[in-house]
Amino acid sequence: MLFEHVAGPVGADGAAGVFCCGLRVISAGGSVTDLPDTPENAAFFGRPSNATRDGAFPQARWVAAAESGTGALTGAAFGPYTSGEQTLALDELPSFGPGMLVLADRNFLSHTLARDVLATGAHILWRASASFALRPVKTLADGTYLAELRPARKSDGPPVTVRVIEYTVHTAEAGKDGEESSEVFCLVTDLLDTEEYPALDLACAYPVRWGCEIVIGHHKTDMGEGQPVLRSKDPEGVAQEMWALFAVYQAICQLIGAAADAAGIPPERISFPHALAAATDTIAAFPP
Repeated sequence: MLFEHVAGPVGADGAAGVFCCGLRVISAGGSVTDLPDTPENAAFFGRPSNATRDGAFPQARWVAAAESGTGALTGAAFGPYTSGEQTLALDELPSFGPGMLVLADRNFLSHTLARDVLATGAHILWRASASFALRPVKTLADGTYLAELRPARKSDGPPVTVRVIEYTVHTAEAGKDGEESSEVFCLVTDLLDTEEYPALDLACAYPVRWGCEIVIGHHKTDMGEGQPVLRSKDPEGVAQEMWALFAVYQAICQLIGAAADAAGIPPERISFPHALAAATDTIAAFPP
């Protein structure tokens, strides 16, 4: 309840690095966190394994939705290691809404999740894997094309019409004059108007999704004081510790957002570790 109270975007209207085509950019991503190896945690959360042995620690899988530029969390959810990211993302639906553009990687794309996110009024810009079937229905003037995300069952609802943007990123190979091409990127969006939402603008916005990976790093490294494993030895304690980390992380982001707005600078100019250290020093200056 405390996290839900403080969660939400903090970037001011028009803040640099927060918007794309007038939409507030929110990135979704997932990770896992190692937990103390106790029978209680292992039974509830489970652990990774391969053909020969189990992993050293039980793990909690979690997903987060973070505002571009500020890194502020609009939502978060976690569960056992076996939980799918698409399943956990359903708990984040209340954090999406009109005026938002949600970015996500290949693990999130499905008819059902796209349908549910769009039902909140938010828009999507998600990457599709090479194996994801997207049959062109109509080619648009800018070279993008329309396709349909088809449901697995008729009861899941009608197909979702999307616009597909395909492009290749060229990177200069170190020490050589030639160019080396990366794999083809394939993005799926419900923003069908080619003039209002240019393909180049959307393609340039997608790398912002990696900002969510930076958020995950702050949560696991900076907030965890560099400790690879949480402290809590039972599932209830793990839940309390995870929500506490999310809430404190959000408090630091609110300070960063307020400082960026007051100084008139892009939020990414302010270091999260430095903000965390400043807040920690301020709190440590007072008696318990």
